[in-house]
Amino acid sequence: MTEQVTDMEQKENRLPHPVIAGYLLSGGENRRMGGKKKLFLEYEGAPFYRRILTGMSALTAVYLSVDIPEPYIGAGLPLIADKYPRTGPLGAICTGLELCPQEALLAAACDMPFLDGKLVERLTEEYRKYGEIVITEKDGRCFPFPGIYPKEVLPVFLERLLEGRWKMMEAIEKAGCRTVGLERDSRSSININTPEEYCQLLGKKPKPLVFAISGYKNSGKTTLLTKLIPELKSRGFKVAVIKHDGHDFESDVPGTDSYRFQKAGAYGTAVYSSKRLMITKEYEEPDEKMLIEAFGEADIILIEGLKNSGYPKYICGYPNRELISARELADQIMEAYGRNQ
Repeated sequence: MTEQVTDMEQKENRLPHPVIAGYLLSGGENRRMGGKKKLFLEYEGAPFYRRILTGMSALTAVYLSVDIPEPYIGAGLPLIADKYPRTGPLGAICTGLELCPQEALLAAACDMPFLDGKLVERLTEEYRKYGEIVITEKDGRCFPFPGIYPKEVLPVFLERLLEGRWKMMEAIEKAGCRTVGLERDSRSSININTPEEYCQLLGKKPKPLVFAISGYKNSGKTTLLTKLIPELKSRGFKVAVIKHDGHDFESDVPGTDSYRFQKAGAYGTAVYSSKRLMITKEYEEPDEKMLIEAFGEADIILIEGLKNSGYPKYICGYPNRELISARELADQIMEAYGRNQ
């Protein structure tokens, strides 16, 4: 009998604290994924949330933090709707600490499909010892998720939230925390946050998005493109541009050697260096599809023109209508890119 009690005590010591609940952050609009809910993305035959629930299986309850409930009912988890919308994960954590009855929440993002049960156990053991926020750390960098957040930190978090200071790590530093080091080969902190990362996870090559900037002559197409290209590039996209000219055009610069070759009768010329190449070729009725194939490594291919095409597009209407800002159009293109994968 004594031996049985000892075994039960040892088992109890290995289990997470019974007042810690899992708290799965579903994310907001998932705009970078083109509106696809990352929670339901699949890997090796199981949606992300099922894989995360496996990592949280020792916890007594798991809640799903959502912006709006309807898209997530199929997950079969109790839903906690944000009381503080559009305030990022800090608002979601504050909501959970206010509404969930448990003493603390072990929070993880919905795009972390490699959450490991052993790491959950290490986090909960650290929380048992000190009763403070516990987050993960690797190579000197701290990660707020997965992490444990007790109700005691709610006043500090709410103060930051209501002041408009929504950065999660700044709130954690204000409240104080302890860290658990991730093993070098651990994947528990990996986020699958973009279509490129998801394609890489699946071993696929992302498909380029073709997007047209169209409109009549002098409607602002080139002006918008020159602002849009650096905006997309700053977001990590590799961008190519194809210009459709409804009339013929001079295919080379007068005075250059390649121009002289062309005027001498060559049907095609090519110039290349260690960094770039340029090909000029006479062709009977070429179309944009031939050029799209040439930019297979691009993330986004912008076409100037082709207003009657079936590509997703923005129609410029300047001066009758003010041009959309490059940032707003880039947001729309990112959503279209996510849907394209």
